[in-house]
Amino acid sequence: MSQPSPNPTADRPPPSTPVSRREILGWCFYDVADSAFTTVIVTVLFSVYFGTVVVGDPGRADFLWGLAASISELVVAVLAPVLGAIADFSGSRKRFLAVCACTVTLFTAALWFVGPGMTALALVLYVMANIGFAGGGVFIDSFLPGISNATNAGRISGMKWAMGYGGGLLALVVCFPFASGIKTDASPDQLASARMIPLVVAVWYALATIPTFLFLKERGVRQPLPPGDTLLGTAFRRLSHTFRNIRRYRELVKLLAAFLIYNDGIVTVIAFAARYAKETIGFETQDIVKLFIVMNVIALVGALSFGWLADRIGQKRTILLSLGIWISSTTLAYFSHSKASFFVVATLAGIGMGSCQSVTRSLVSLFTPKENAAEFFGFLGIAGKALAFLGPLVFGFLSSTTGSQRPAILSIGVFFILGAIILLTVNEQKGKEAALIPVDHPGA
Repeated sequence: MSQPSPNPTADRPPPSTPVSRREILGWCFYDVADSAFTTVIVTVLFSVYFGTVVVGDPGRADFLWGLAASISELVVAVLAPVLGAIADFSGSRKRFLAVCACTVTLFTAALWFVGPGMTALALVLYVMANIGFAGGGVFIDSFLPGISNATNAGRISGMKWAMGYGGGLLALVVCFPFASGIKTDASPDQLASARMIPLVVAVWYALATIPTFLFLKERGVRQPLPPGDTLLGTAFRRLSHTFRNIRRYRELVKLLAAFLIYNDGIVTVIAFAARYAKETIGFETQDIVKLFIVMNVIALVGALSFGWLADRIGQKRTILLSLGIWISSTTLAYFSHSKASFFVVATLAGIGMGSCQSVTRSLVSLFTPKENAAEFFGFLGIAGKALAFLGPLVFGFLSSTTGSQRPAILSIGVFFILGAIILLTVNEQKGKEAALIPVDHPGA
């Protein structure tokens, strides 16, 4: 790799540059893109299309869908901290974010080629798109410490998630007319219509990220490489030095350990909620769309209200409240046998979805030195991905071996319980105090 210039480029403001509302809005718009992908592709329409049209066997589809999610999460878990350290050192978080956005857009659009029986192609394209999506989450989140403070981190993070759920809702409404072909006996015209769904999402993603790249400023400062060194070598040395000094950030470590576990439960619910509604409760595609419209509206309200609540009672208490809601949701899902009762489950899940990850992100930002934001959010990427393969595999395994999704959904509640237990040990005040001192990388 060529040695970067020791001076920051002209369009990169110093970290002290005031944050404008337009910049915050640009940061939030990335979730408008992301939520379209998670809502339409991962959760609602394409996941059902994959099981019903592409595979045709519900048990096998659950296992393969969970395996694909697991592979993509593992790839990001390995790459995120290294790429985050490179982005911090080279002042190029925005460039890495652009690569991730292009990856999601291109491979989501390529899902248009997937028809009945094309299982391998569907899985490869989905894994690649999901890698771009998960990687983008690491880099976009790393901007939060630079555009927020202890008094507004919860609200800003909540606003981003709320805009995201609104975007996911609108994307779902736009794609709904194309969903008639998501059934086993679909006509060629209906199948052609269903295949348009990923194309619509890809276009949506590309358009929704434009405000992000127009308004969000690259606040990192490019640093000179030591003579004869490379960016990759410097990244590994920075990570090694950070790990050796990690005891200074023990509260962050405990928070990430808790997030590693309870986020696995959230990822699994997102991946299988639509399939559970269809296969176990008996929802039709139209019912599923209505269900997730309700969930997204509630998630939007949950993100805003819990972000406001976190800035007043503390992020830790707010996350614990959200985990309690998640535990109730998975337990009620196990006992649910009617569409009406499952709408209650969806309401609780919507509140949990709109609050838990949003408030966790704001707490991580308060535990993170601004100078090491991408590197530390790379660790959040590890926490979010390192065990994210386990929940989908557990769900897929239990569903395929027992012939029922009920024990599978009940098992996911364990992830929320264990995560809450670890979170109870986190000292919020000490974590915020440790973030005031950046990691002093030698030679930086």
